[in-house]
Amino acid sequence: MKPLHLRLPLALLGVCSVITTVAASSVFPDVPDGHVFKDSIEELVRAGVVNGNPDGTFRPSDNVNRAAMLKMLYLAKGKVPDPLSVRCFPDVTIGSWYEPYVCDAAARRYVNGYPDGTFGPDKPVKRVEALKMIATVFEIPLDQLSDDNREIVNFADVSLSAWYTQYLLTAYNRGVLPIPGEQGAYFYPDKELTRGEAAAYIYNALRADYSLSKNTQSSRSSSSSAFSSAVANSVTSQEEQEDEATVSGTMNVALPFSKEGKFKNKETASYVFDVASPNHVHVVASLQAGQPGQLTCRLYLLRDSGFSDEYFLGYQEGNSCYINAALNPGIYQLQLQPTAEGTTFAVNVTEQLGDGNDGFREAPVLSLNKDFDGVLTSGDFQDWYKFSVISEQKMTVVLGNPTEIRCIVYAMRDVDLQSFSGPQCNQLYTFPSGTYYVSLGRKAPKSAQQSYSVRLEK
Repeated sequence: MKPLHLRLPLALLGVCSVITTVAASSVFPDVPDGHVFKDSIEELVRAGVVNGNPDGTFRPSDNVNRAAMLKMLYLAKGKVPDPLSVRCFPDVTIGSWYEPYVCDAAARRYVNGYPDGTFGPDKPVKRVEALKMIATVFEIPLDQLSDDNREIVNFADVSLSAWYTQYLLTAYNRGVLPIPGEQGAYFYPDKELTRGEAAAYIYNALRADYSLSKNTQSSRSSSSSAFSSAVANSVTSQEEQEDEATVSGTMNVALPFSKEGKFKNKETASYVFDVASPNHVHVVASLQAGQPGQLTCRLYLLRDSGFSDEYFLGYQEGNSCYINAALNPGIYQLQLQPTAEGTTFAVNVTEQLGDGNDGFREAPVLSLNKDFDGVLTSGDFQDWYKFSVISEQKMTVVLGNPTEIRCIVYAMRDVDLQSFSGPQCNQLYTFPSGTYYVSLGRKAPKSAQQSYSVRLEK
Protein backbone atom coordinates (compact mmCIF):
# COMPACT_ATOMS: atom_id res chain seq x y z
CA MET A 1 0.00 0.00 0.00
CA LYS A 2 1.30 3.48 -0.86
CA PRO A 3 2.11 5.88 1.98
CA LEU A 4 -0.88 8.03 2.84
CA HIS A 5 0.63 11.33 1.76
CA LEU A 6 1.26 10.03 -1.76
CA ARG A 7 -2.46 9.56 -2.24
CA LEU A 8 -3.67 12.90 -0.91
CA PRO A 9 -4.04 16.25 -2.69
CA LEU A 10 -1.73 19.17 -2.01
CA ALA A 11 -3.91 20.44 0.80
CA LEU A 12 -2.95 17.43 2.90
CA LEU A 13 0.66 16.75 1.87
CA GLY A 14 1.97 17.85 5.22
CA VAL A 15 -0.43 15.90 7.38
CA CYS A 16 1.62 12.73 7.83
CA SER A 17 4.81 14.51 8.81
CA VAL A 18 2.89 16.62 11.32
CA ILE A 19 1.31 13.57 12.92
CA THR A 20 4.65 12.04 13.80
CA THR A 21 5.57 15.04 15.94
CA VAL A 22 2.24 15.61 17.65
CA ALA A 23 1.67 14.12 21.08
CA ALA A 24 -0.81 11.30 21.37
CA SER A 25 -3.13 13.33 23.59
CA SER A 26 -6.41 14.54 22.15
CA VAL A 27 -6.64 17.91 20.40
CA PHE A 28 -10.21 18.50 21.58
CA PRO A 29 -11.63 17.73 25.03
CA ASP A 30 -14.86 16.45 23.46
CA VAL A 31 -12.97 14.16 21.04
CA PRO A 32 -11.03 12.02 23.53
CA ASP A 33 -8.77 9.07 22.84
CA GLY A 34 -10.92 6.21 21.63
CA HIS A 35 -13.54 8.43 19.96
CA VAL A 36 -14.64 6.76 16.72
CA PHE A 37 -13.87 9.86 14.62
CA LYS A 38 -10.77 11.09 16.47
CA ASP A 39 -8.22 10.27 13.76
CA SER A 40 -10.33 11.68 10.93
CA ILE A 41 -11.15 14.88 12.81
CA GLU A 42 -7.62 15.62 14.01
CA GLU A 43 -5.95 14.96 10.65
CA LEU A 44 -8.40 17.23 8.83
CA VAL A 45 -8.03 19.90 11.50
CA ARG A 46 -4.24 19.87 11.15
CA ALA A 47 -4.67 20.17 7.38
CA GLY A 48 -6.97 23.18 7.77
CA VAL A 49 -10.01 21.48 6.26
CA VAL A 50 -12.14 21.66 9.41
CA ASN A 51 -11.82 23.82 12.51
CA GLY A 52 -12.58 23.70 16.19
CA ASN A 53 -14.82 26.17 18.00
CA PRO A 54 -13.69 29.30 19.90
CA ASP A 55 -14.21 27.50 23.21
CA GLY A 56 -11.68 24.84 22.23
CA THR A 57 -14.23 22.11 21.47
CA PHE A 58 -15.07 20.39 18.19
CA ARG A 59 -18.65 19.31 18.89
CA PRO A 60 -18.58 16.17 16.72
CA SER A 61 -22.30 15.53 17.27
CA ASP A 62 -23.41 18.91 15.91
CA ASN A 63 -24.95 19.00 12.45
CA VAL A 64 -23.16 20.30 9.34
CA ASN A 65 -25.06 22.65 7.07
CA ARG A 66 -24.97 22.45 3.27
CA ALA A 67 -22.77 25.51 2.80
CA ALA A 68 -20.19 24.35 5.34
CA MET A 69 -20.02 20.91 3.72
CA LEU A 70 -19.23 22.48 0.35
CA LYS A 71 -16.49 24.66 1.82
CA MET A 72 -14.83 21.68 3.53
CA LEU A 73 -14.83 19.74 0.28
CA TYR A 74 -13.28 22.65 -1.61
CA LEU A 75 -10.55 22.99 1.03
CA ALA A 76 -9.90 19.25 1.07
CA LYS A 77 -9.46 19.13 -2.71
CA GLY A 78 -7.49 22.36 -2.89
CA LYS A 79 -10.09 23.94 -5.17
CA VAL A 80 -10.26 27.74 -5.35
CA PRO A 81 -13.69 29.22 -6.14
CA ASP A 82 -13.97 31.67 -8.99
CA PRO A 83 -14.64 35.11 -7.40
CA LEU A 84 -16.83 36.00 -10.38
CA SER A 85 -19.26 33.19 -9.55
CA VAL A 86 -21.77 35.18 -7.51
CA ARG A 87 -25.51 35.68 -7.10
CA CYS A 88 -26.39 32.08 -7.92
CA PHE A 89 -29.36 31.39 -5.61
CA PRO A 90 -31.84 33.90 -4.14
CA ASP A 91 -31.20 32.62 -0.58
CA VAL A 92 -27.39 32.94 -0.83
CA THR A 93 -26.41 36.14 0.97
CA ILE A 94 -24.19 38.42 -1.11
CA GLY A 95 -20.80 38.88 0.56
CA SER A 96 -21.29 35.95 2.95
CA TRP A 97 -18.38 33.61 3.76
CA TYR A 98 -20.05 30.81 1.82
CA GLU A 99 -21.16 32.71 -1.29
CA PRO A 100 -18.04 31.97 -3.40
CA TYR A 101 -18.14 28.26 -2.59
CA VAL A 102 -21.85 27.77 -3.25
CA CYS A 103 -21.92 29.88 -6.41
CA ASP A 104 -18.76 28.33 -7.82
CA ALA A 105 -20.23 24.88 -7.14
CA ALA A 106 -23.41 25.92 -8.94
CA ALA A 107 -21.43 27.23 -11.92
CA ARG A 108 -19.52 23.94 -12.15
CA ARG A 109 -22.79 22.02 -11.78
CA TYR A 110 -21.62 20.35 -8.58
CA VAL A 111 -24.93 21.36 -6.98
CA ASN A 112 -28.37 22.13 -8.42
CA GLY A 113 -30.38 23.47 -5.51
CA TYR A 114 -33.98 22.64 -4.69
CA PRO A 115 -36.95 22.62 -7.10
CA ASP A 116 -38.05 26.04 -5.79
CA GLY A 117 -34.74 27.54 -6.95
CA THR A 118 -33.14 27.88 -3.51
CA PHE A 119 -30.00 26.24 -2.13
CA GLY A 120 -30.71 26.18 1.59
CA PRO A 121 -27.18 27.01 2.79
CA ASP A 122 -28.21 26.87 6.46
CA LYS A 123 -30.06 23.57 6.17
CA PRO A 124 -28.34 20.55 7.74
CA VAL A 125 -26.87 18.38 4.99
CA LYS A 126 -28.30 14.89 4.78
CA ARG A 127 -26.14 11.81 4.42
CA VAL A 128 -27.03 11.21 0.79
CA GLU A 129 -26.71 14.91 -0.08
CA ALA A 130 -23.18 14.84 1.35
CA LEU A 131 -22.33 11.75 -0.70
CA LYS A 132 -23.48 13.50 -3.89
CA MET A 133 -21.39 16.58 -3.02
CA ILE A 134 -18.33 14.39 -2.45
CA ALA A 135 -18.79 12.61 -5.77
CA THR A 136 -19.27 15.84 -7.73
CA VAL A 137 -16.64 18.05 -6.06
CA PHE A 138 -14.06 15.24 -6.01
CA GLU A 139 -15.11 14.38 -9.59
CA ILE A 140 -15.40 10.69 -8.81
CA PRO A 141 -16.92 8.71 -11.72
CA LEU A 142 -20.25 7.22 -10.76
CA ASP A 143 -20.62 3.45 -10.79
CA GLN A 144 -23.67 2.03 -12.53
CA LEU A 145 -26.19 -0.02 -10.58
CA SER A 146 -26.57 -3.55 -11.96
CA ASP A 147 -27.67 -7.03 -10.92
CA ASP A 148 -24.03 -7.77 -10.08
CA ASN A 149 -23.58 -4.96 -7.55
CA ARG A 150 -27.03 -4.13 -6.18
CA GLU A 151 -26.24 -6.21 -3.06
CA ILE A 152 -23.95 -3.37 -1.95
CA VAL A 153 -26.90 -1.04 -1.38
CA ASN A 154 -29.30 -3.70 -0.16
CA PHE A 155 -30.50 -1.76 2.87
CA ALA A 156 -34.02 -2.00 4.26
CA ASP A 157 -34.61 1.75 3.83
CA VAL A 158 -32.92 2.26 0.44
CA SER A 159 -34.95 2.01 -2.76
CA LEU A 160 -33.06 0.91 -5.85
CA SER A 161 -34.90 3.59 -7.84
CA ALA A 162 -34.01 6.48 -5.52
CA TRP A 163 -32.00 9.39 -6.97
CA TYR A 164 -29.18 8.85 -4.48
CA THR A 165 -28.66 5.09 -4.88
CA GLN A 166 -25.92 5.55 -7.50
CA TYR A 167 -24.02 7.88 -5.15
CA LEU A 168 -24.41 5.42 -2.29
CA LEU A 169 -23.14 2.58 -4.48
CA THR A 170 -20.15 4.67 -5.58
CA ALA A 171 -19.34 5.62 -1.98
CA TYR A 172 -19.13 1.96 -0.98
CA ASN A 173 -17.24 0.99 -4.12
CA ARG A 174 -14.64 3.75 -3.63
CA GLY A 175 -14.15 3.31 0.13
CA VAL A 176 -15.88 6.49 1.31
CA LEU A 177 -18.18 4.14 3.25
CA PRO A 178 -18.58 2.49 5.65
CA ILE A 179 -17.68 4.60 8.66
CA PRO A 180 -18.23 3.63 12.31
CA GLY A 181 -21.92 3.60 13.14
CA GLU A 182 -23.08 3.04 9.55
CA GLN A 183 -23.42 -0.73 9.48
CA GLY A 184 -26.46 -2.94 9.69
CA ALA A 185 -29.75 -3.31 7.86
CA TYR A 186 -30.58 0.41 7.64
CA PHE A 187 -28.61 3.27 6.13
CA TYR A 188 -30.90 6.18 7.15
CA PRO A 189 -30.35 8.19 3.93
CA ASP A 190 -32.21 11.28 5.17
CA LYS A 191 -30.39 11.45 8.49
CA GLU A 192 -28.60 14.74 9.07
CA LEU A 193 -24.82 14.44 8.93
CA THR A 194 -22.79 15.33 12.01
CA ARG A 195 -19.43 17.10 12.11
CA GLY A 196 -17.70 13.90 13.16
CA GLU A 197 -19.33 11.89 10.37
CA ALA A 198 -18.47 14.59 7.83
CA ALA A 199 -14.81 14.39 8.84
CA ALA A 200 -14.86 10.63 8.37
CA TYR A 201 -16.58 10.91 4.96
CA ILE A 202 -14.05 13.46 3.71
CA TYR A 203 -11.02 11.69 5.15
CA ASN A 204 -12.07 8.38 3.57
CA ALA A 205 -12.80 10.10 0.25
CA LEU A 206 -9.35 11.68 0.19
CA ARG A 207 -7.67 8.38 0.82
CA ALA A 208 -9.81 6.42 -1.62
CA ASP A 209 -10.26 8.97 -4.40
CA TYR A 210 -7.06 8.42 -6.37
CA SER A 211 -6.26 4.84 -5.47
CA LEU A 212 -9.70 3.54 -6.45
CA SER A 213 -10.74 5.90 -9.23
CA LYS A 214 -9.66 3.38 -11.87
CA ASN A 215 -11.25 0.42 -10.13
CA THR A 216 -15.02 0.56 -10.20
CA GLN A 217 -15.40 -2.99 -8.94
CA SER A 218 -15.48 -3.10 -5.15
CA SER A 219 -14.66 -6.17 -3.19
CA ARG A 220 -18.04 -5.64 -1.54
CA SER A 221 -19.76 -6.57 -4.78
CA SER A 222 -18.06 -9.94 -5.08
CA SER A 223 -20.86 -11.46 -3.04
CA SER A 224 -23.34 -11.06 -5.88
CA SER A 225 -21.55 -12.79 -8.78
CA ALA A 226 -20.18 -16.16 -7.68
CA PHE A 227 -21.58 -17.76 -10.81
CA SER A 228 -19.88 -15.36 -13.20
CA SER A 229 -16.52 -16.03 -14.80
CA ALA A 230 -15.11 -12.84 -13.26
CA VAL A 231 -15.61 -14.11 -9.76
CA ALA A 232 -14.59 -17.63 -10.71
CA ASN A 233 -11.25 -16.28 -11.88
CA SER A 234 -10.80 -14.25 -8.71
CA VAL A 235 -11.28 -17.18 -6.30
CA THR A 236 -8.06 -17.96 -4.51
CA SER A 237 -7.10 -21.54 -3.77
CA GLN A 238 -6.74 -22.57 -0.15
CA GLU A 239 -3.02 -23.28 -0.58
CA GLU A 240 -2.38 -19.85 -2.11
CA GLN A 241 -4.38 -18.09 0.58
CA GLU A 242 -2.55 -19.79 3.43
CA ASP A 243 0.72 -18.36 2.09
CA GLU A 244 -0.59 -14.81 2.40
CA ALA A 245 -0.93 -12.82 5.61
CA THR A 246 -3.52 -10.47 4.11
CA VAL A 247 -6.96 -11.74 3.14
CA SER A 248 -9.16 -10.04 0.53
CA GLY A 249 -11.48 -11.06 -2.26
CA THR A 250 -13.31 -14.39 -2.40
CA MET A 251 -12.18 -17.84 -1.29
CA ASN A 252 -13.75 -21.26 -1.78
CA VAL A 253 -14.19 -23.34 1.37
CA ALA A 254 -16.10 -26.42 2.50
CA LEU A 255 -18.29 -26.72 5.59
CA PRO A 256 -17.34 -26.67 8.40
CA PHE A 257 -14.34 -24.32 8.35
CA SER A 258 -12.15 -22.12 10.54
CA LYS A 259 -9.93 -19.35 9.13
CA GLU A 260 -7.68 -16.58 10.40
CA GLY A 261 -6.35 -13.61 8.49
CA LYS A 262 -5.68 -9.92 8.18
CA PHE A 263 -7.96 -7.56 6.30
CA LYS A 264 -6.50 -5.59 3.42
CA ASN A 265 -7.29 -2.00 4.38
CA LYS A 266 -11.06 -2.02 4.99
CA GLU A 267 -11.80 -4.44 2.17
CA THR A 268 -14.07 -7.43 2.62
CA ALA A 269 -13.00 -11.02 3.00
CA SER A 270 -15.53 -13.49 1.61
CA TYR A 271 -15.92 -17.26 1.83
CA VAL A 272 -18.01 -19.21 -0.68
CA PHE A 273 -19.35 -22.66 0.18
CA ASP A 274 -21.89 -25.14 -1.17
CA VAL A 275 -24.91 -26.41 0.76
CA ALA A 276 -26.10 -29.60 -0.93
CA SER A 277 -29.11 -30.24 1.30
CA PRO A 278 -31.00 -28.25 3.95
CA ASN A 279 -28.54 -27.37 6.69
CA HIS A 280 -28.01 -25.13 9.70
CA VAL A 281 -24.82 -23.14 10.34
CA HIS A 282 -23.48 -21.18 13.29
CA VAL A 283 -21.06 -18.36 12.43
CA VAL A 284 -18.73 -16.62 14.87
CA ALA A 285 -16.41 -13.97 13.40
CA SER A 286 -14.22 -11.90 15.73
CA LEU A 287 -11.44 -9.37 15.60
CA GLN A 288 -8.45 -10.71 17.46
CA ALA A 289 -7.55 -9.36 20.89
CA GLY A 290 -6.36 -5.76 20.90
CA GLN A 291 -7.64 -4.94 17.40
CA PRO A 292 -9.54 -1.64 16.97
CA GLY A 293 -12.98 -1.19 15.49
CA GLN A 294 -15.78 -3.63 14.83
CA LEU A 295 -16.62 -6.40 12.41
CA THR A 296 -19.76 -6.87 10.32
CA CYS A 297 -20.88 -10.13 8.75
CA ARG A 298 -23.51 -11.05 6.16
CA LEU A 299 -24.43 -14.41 4.65
CA TYR A 300 -25.94 -14.54 1.14
CA LEU A 301 -27.62 -17.20 -0.94
CA LEU A 302 -26.19 -16.46 -4.38
CA ARG A 303 -28.43 -16.55 -7.45
CA ASP A 304 -27.59 -17.05 -11.13
CA SER A 305 -28.84 -13.52 -11.74
CA GLY A 306 -26.32 -12.12 -9.25
CA PHE A 307 -29.13 -10.79 -7.05
CA SER A 308 -29.58 -12.30 -3.59
CA ASP A 309 -32.98 -12.05 -1.94
CA GLU A 310 -32.12 -14.50 0.86
CA TYR A 311 -29.49 -13.06 3.15
CA PHE A 312 -28.72 -12.96 6.85
CA LEU A 313 -27.42 -9.89 8.70
CA GLY A 314 -25.07 -10.71 11.54
CA TYR A 315 -25.66 -9.74 15.15
CA GLN A 316 -22.82 -7.55 16.47
CA GLU A 317 -21.63 -7.54 20.06
CA GLY A 318 -18.27 -6.07 21.01
CA ASN A 319 -15.75 -6.94 18.32
CA SER A 320 -17.62 -10.09 17.23
CA CYS A 321 -20.40 -10.90 14.78
CA TYR A 322 -22.75 -13.89 15.00
CA ILE A 323 -25.16 -15.68 12.64
CA ASN A 324 -27.44 -18.67 13.25
CA ALA A 325 -28.97 -19.61 9.89
CA ALA A 326 -31.19 -22.39 8.59
CA LEU A 327 -30.11 -22.68 4.95
CA ASN A 328 -31.83 -23.89 1.81
CA PRO A 329 -29.65 -25.80 -0.68
CA GLY A 330 -27.46 -23.55 -2.82
CA ILE A 331 -24.21 -21.64 -2.97
CA TYR A 332 -23.62 -19.20 -0.13
CA GLN A 333 -21.14 -16.45 0.54
CA LEU A 334 -20.12 -15.26 3.99
CA GLN A 335 -18.88 -11.66 3.78
CA LEU A 336 -16.80 -10.06 6.54
CA GLN A 337 -15.87 -6.38 6.69
CA PRO A 338 -13.96 -4.36 9.31
CA THR A 339 -14.43 -0.74 10.33
CA ALA A 340 -10.69 -0.21 10.91
CA GLU A 341 -7.86 -0.84 8.47
CA GLY A 342 -5.61 -3.86 8.48
CA THR A 343 -7.11 -5.65 11.47
CA THR A 344 -6.66 -9.36 12.12
CA PHE A 345 -9.59 -11.71 12.58
CA ALA A 346 -10.74 -15.28 13.03
CA VAL A 347 -13.93 -16.90 11.70
CA ASN A 348 -15.43 -20.23 12.69
CA VAL A 349 -18.41 -21.79 10.86
CA THR A 350 -19.91 -24.97 12.25
CA GLU A 351 -22.90 -27.16 11.39
CA GLN A 352 -25.36 -27.55 14.24
CA LEU A 353 -29.06 -27.68 15.08
CA GLY A 354 -31.11 -24.54 15.66
CA ASP A 355 -34.38 -23.79 17.43
CA GLY A 356 -36.62 -24.41 14.42
CA ASN A 357 -37.09 -20.77 13.37
CA ASP A 358 -33.69 -19.57 12.15
CA GLY A 359 -34.22 -18.74 8.50
CA PHE A 360 -36.33 -18.48 5.37
CA ARG A 361 -37.05 -22.21 5.08
CA GLU A 362 -38.33 -22.41 8.67
CA ALA A 363 -40.52 -19.29 8.70
CA PRO A 364 -44.16 -19.80 9.75
CA VAL A 365 -46.90 -17.90 7.93
CA LEU A 366 -48.21 -14.64 9.37
CA SER A 367 -52.01 -14.39 9.28
CA LEU A 368 -54.00 -11.17 9.20
CA ASN A 369 -54.90 -9.81 12.64
CA LYS A 370 -53.42 -12.78 14.47
CA ASP A 371 -50.70 -12.23 17.08
CA PHE A 372 -47.64 -14.44 17.06
CA ASP A 373 -45.79 -14.49 20.36
CA GLY A 374 -42.16 -15.55 20.48
CA VAL A 375 -39.00 -15.51 22.54
CA LEU A 376 -35.37 -15.01 21.52
CA THR A 377 -33.58 -17.17 24.05
CA SER A 378 -29.90 -16.89 25.01
CA GLY A 379 -27.77 -17.29 21.90
CA ASP A 380 -30.75 -16.99 19.54
CA PHE A 381 -30.33 -14.00 17.24
CA GLN A 382 -33.31 -13.96 14.86
CA ASP A 383 -36.80 -15.41 14.30
CA TRP A 384 -38.48 -15.45 10.90
CA TYR A 385 -42.03 -15.15 9.51
CA LYS A 386 -43.50 -14.93 6.00
CA PHE A 387 -46.61 -13.70 4.21
CA SER A 388 -47.83 -13.34 0.63
CA VAL A 389 -49.71 -10.52 -1.07
CA ILE A 390 -51.99 -11.50 -3.97
CA SER A 391 -52.76 -7.97 -5.12
CA GLU A 392 -51.35 -4.61 -4.04
CA GLN A 393 -52.71 -3.49 -0.69
CA LYS A 394 -51.94 -1.33 2.31
CA MET A 395 -50.88 -3.20 5.43
CA THR A 396 -48.73 -2.87 8.54
CA VAL A 397 -46.36 -5.37 10.11
CA VAL A 398 -47.06 -4.65 13.77
CA LEU A 399 -44.24 -5.39 16.22
CA GLY A 400 -45.24 -5.31 19.88
CA ASN A 401 -41.95 -4.09 21.39
CA PRO A 402 -39.81 -2.33 18.76
CA THR A 403 -37.44 -0.80 21.33
CA GLU A 404 -36.13 -4.29 22.13
CA ILE A 405 -36.43 -6.10 18.79
CA ARG A 406 -34.96 -5.25 15.37
CA CYS A 407 -37.43 -5.79 12.54
CA ILE A 408 -36.61 -6.18 8.82
CA VAL A 409 -39.05 -6.91 5.98
CA TYR A 410 -37.52 -8.77 3.01
CA ALA A 411 -39.06 -8.57 -0.46
CA MET A 412 -38.47 -11.67 -2.57
CA ARG A 413 -37.84 -12.05 -6.29
CA ASP A 414 -41.53 -12.02 -7.21
CA VAL A 415 -41.94 -8.48 -5.82
CA ASP A 416 -41.52 -5.52 -8.19
CA LEU A 417 -38.51 -3.93 -6.48
CA GLN A 418 -38.54 -0.84 -8.67
CA SER A 419 -41.84 0.24 -7.13
CA PHE A 420 -40.99 -1.06 -3.68
CA SER A 421 -39.79 1.63 -1.29
CA GLY A 422 -38.80 -0.58 1.63
CA PRO A 423 -41.41 -1.08 4.38
CA GLN A 424 -40.64 -0.84 8.07
CA CYS A 425 -42.47 -2.43 10.94
CA ASN A 426 -45.19 -0.39 12.65
CA GLN A 427 -45.66 1.81 9.58
CA LEU A 428 -48.42 1.59 6.97
CA TYR A 429 -47.10 0.65 3.52
CA THR A 430 -48.51 -0.22 0.15
CA PHE A 431 -47.20 -3.73 -0.52
CA PRO A 432 -46.95 -4.83 -4.17
CA SER A 433 -47.97 -8.41 -4.87
CA GLY A 434 -45.42 -11.08 -4.02
CA THR A 435 -43.74 -12.89 -1.15
CA TYR A 436 -42.30 -11.25 1.96
CA TYR A 437 -40.32 -12.43 4.95
CA VAL A 438 -40.02 -10.71 8.32
CA SER A 439 -36.87 -11.06 10.40
CA LEU A 440 -37.06 -10.24 14.11
CA GLY A 441 -33.63 -9.84 15.68
CA ARG A 442 -32.33 -9.07 19.13
CA LYS A 443 -30.97 -5.75 20.30
CA ALA A 444 -30.00 -6.83 23.82
CA PRO A 445 -26.80 -8.78 24.68
CA LYS A 446 -26.83 -12.32 23.28
CA SER A 447 -27.16 -13.85 26.73
CA ALA A 448 -30.46 -12.05 27.42
CA GLN A 449 -33.94 -13.43 26.77
CA GLN A 450 -36.24 -11.18 24.72
CA SER A 451 -39.98 -11.64 24.19
CA TYR A 452 -41.96 -10.17 21.30
CA SER A 453 -45.28 -10.22 19.49
CA VAL A 454 -45.88 -9.68 15.76
CA ARG A 455 -48.95 -9.59 13.52
CA LEU A 456 -50.02 -8.52 10.05
CA GLU A 457 -52.71 -5.83 10.06
CA LYS A 458 -54.73 -4.10 7.35
